[in-house]
Amino acid sequence: MRDGQPLPSVPPVKLNAAEPTQPPPKRSLFQRFWSKLPLTNQLAIITTLLLMLSVAVTSISTSLLLENTLQEQVDSQLVDTGATRTVGNQALTLIKNGQTNPIPSTYYIYGKWFDGTSGQLISSSTAEHYGIPNIKGIDFSRKAVASYKPNPFTIESNIDGAKWRAIILPISSGDGKEYIGGVLIALPLKDTADAVDHTRLLLGLTGVAMLCLTATVATLFVGHALGPLREIESVAGKIAKGELSARINVTQSSNTEIGSLQRSLNSMLTQNEHAFEARTHSQERMQRFISDASHELRTPLATVRGWGELYQMGGVPPEQTDEVMGRIESEAKRMARLVEDLLQLARMDEGRPLEVTHFNVSQLAREAISDLIVLAPDRDTQVLTLEGEELEEELFIDGDRERLSQVLTNLLSNVLAYSPDGSPVEIAVGTNGTHTIIEVRDHGPGIDPADAKKVFDRFYRTESSRNRNTGGSGLGLAIVATIIKMHRGKVSMLNTPGGGATVRIILPNEYAVVE
Repeated sequence: MRDGQPLPSVPPVKLNAAEPTQPPPKRSLFQRFWSKLPLTNQLAIITTLLLMLSVAVTSISTSLLLENTLQEQVDSQLVDTGATRTVGNQALTLIKNGQTNPIPSTYYIYGKWFDGTSGQLISSSTAEHYGIPNIKGIDFSRKAVASYKPNPFTIESNIDGAKWRAIILPISSGDGKEYIGGVLIALPLKDTADAVDHTRLLLGLTGVAMLCLTATVATLFVGHALGPLREIESVAGKIAKGELSARINVTQSSNTEIGSLQRSLNSMLTQNEHAFEARTHSQERMQRFISDASHELRTPLATVRGWGELYQMGGVPPEQTDEVMGRIESEAKRMARLVEDLLQLARMDEGRPLEVTHFNVSQLAREAISDLIVLAPDRDTQVLTLEGEELEEELFIDGDRERLSQVLTNLLSNVLAYSPDGSPVEIAVGTNGTHTIIEVRDHGPGIDPADAKKVFDRFYRTESSRNRNTGGSGLGLAIVATIIKMHRGKVSMLNTPGGGATVRIILPNEYAVVE
């Protein structure tokens, strides 16, 4: 309202709706299938299809040419007037004389005279193999015979798939003045057809073999040619998944397009990785330090402040002053330990290098046990082999002796805090041939398997005895895990046979040398 008057209503603003976009054109099944194929397969398929087209055209042309050539040979044999008339005249003589002896050839002869006389000659083997031509429907009238030209034509056989090539010639009278009949002379085409079919089969099998070979070779060669692009694709996928250290293997000269692309991408990836790592590490260190410190310092600070305010208000009786001051001092020491541990973790997070030396890890274990005896003389302590025997051999490794000593100190402090007084403690040292193994074993209440997976997390505590009242900062095992990780090793929490907890440390085998 303005001066007691309502504001004028403002009409709603109508936004122009975006023009509806046209739906993408519907693609055919083949287009969808083709778009899903890798480029290697597409190029191989195109190459194979082109070759298949060439082979098909060549095979069809060759078979047709062969068929025409063989048929022309048969036609030439029929059109050869001298040979044809000789065979025909001999056959007509046999037919006229009523003889049945077949002519010794593959010819089929059928003669028909205008006076109604007719007959045919064909050898039994020829009839069995090639059949007999079907001459029904052929006109042998005087007019038709006179009009026929010596052009071969094809007729069917009484055997399926068999054909004959035939020619019709007139039969002249003795004086040659008139035609007295007609004679059909035919030769089988089955041998020609068989030869063409055999050639087609051979061409087909050869073509299939060539296609298979070409498809295989094309796939291999195209795949090899596109190998650098596939590697670039693979590296891009790794980068997308967060593997920023992935790089492309440069296999091409810088003068080529692919080689130039490989080098440019590697340079870009390196710059991006360095920038991302620097920012990520800075943020992680800051957030981790602030979060951990604020979380862990809240309780001791509140305790110190509470007791201090209570003391200032006169709420502490004189006889309890020493107790209150002791509580304040205890919480102050706890905060000091916490800050010291946080600073140590922060320094290790910065990636400061290890001071690697060649030292006796067996002796390191004995020194750690000696320190434990001073702190807890009532405990049964031993340095053993992995098999449970007394350690006599000396095992040397390359590593940061001071930090690995801190690992054993932290683990033994953990044992003192969370296992019963007087319970045994052992450190086992050995090698399995591929790794150096150190085990710190206690015989306390053990640890729940669910907790065993988390005890090396920062500020993690179990629900039962491992709580704040023990005075631990929740960072001891986290420091252990960080140091072992810096040595490229592994650490895990197991249950000791018979009861208790065992921390197993596994260092890489290249550090282990038994002397």
